[in-house]
Amino acid sequence: MPRKNEKKSVAAIVPPVDKNVDEAGRMLVNKLSVKDARHLLRTEGDLDSSQAAIELIKIVVVAGLCAYAIRAGHATAWHLVLPMVGEYLALLVGIVVAFVVVRHRGMWKEARNSAILLTGIAVALTIAVTTRAHQHEVFWQTQLEGDAKKTWDWIAGYHMQWPMLAAAASVFLDLPIRVKNLLRHGPPFVAVRLGCGLRAAIVFMGIFIFPLIVTGSAIRNAWLLWGAILLAESLALWLHWDVQRRLRKLDGPDGGEAVKN
Repeated sequence: MPRKNEKKSVAAIVPPVDKNVDEAGRMLVNKLSVKDARHLLRTEGDLDSSQAAIELIKIVVVAGLCAYAIRAGHATAWHLVLPMVGEYLALLVGIVVAFVVVRHRGMWKEARNSAILLTGIAVALTIAVTTRAHQHEVFWQTQLEGDAKKTWDWIAGYHMQWPMLAAAASVFLDLPIRVKNLLRHGPPFVAVRLGCGLRAAIVFMGIFIFPLIVTGSAIRNAWLLWGAILLAESLALWLHWDVQRRLRKLDGPDGGEAVKN
């Protein structure tokens, strides 16, 4: 009898294991914890074979159009930033439109910030056009037409309008999945894909660091940056698939979905 009471008292002292705390301290791969991995998949979405193939096709299409721009249009490393600009503008507009349609409180902060940024861009462009029109002593409409034509010539003259359009379309196709994940798992709403951060880092390195360590033509540097961006996009997709695979293996055949609340 004393031994039984002793066991009960010890059991009462030891607190139950908190699964969230346990998963936060348990590493799935390298420095990525199981908890962070689950959060990553909740925001990125669960990939099956067909979805992974679609993501790969989108990467190849944008990369192929950029390669055509480099080869046929002699696009430089600076031009390879344009697809990211197209993505960013499409994302800002898409978030606002999605919030108007869905009306989910979890999207309010992102929608508000996107609307503020779009307004700021519009105000900055208005000030720039008005200032330049005053300097050149022309009507603002004339200045706007001239600036728009120069910008379009700089884009289309190097065949960069197509990768920009493809990148923007990719964002619009990806946004409903993000909204679906929000409705399914709840906040936070994450609109930016995993590959965006990797690509931004690669572009920064390509524009400001590559020219310092690589001696070659502008076209050669553009090809190096193109390859680095393609590698970053592919790595992000592989990382998504690998994390998902590891979680499913960890949960086992009877563990349910890899993405859990």
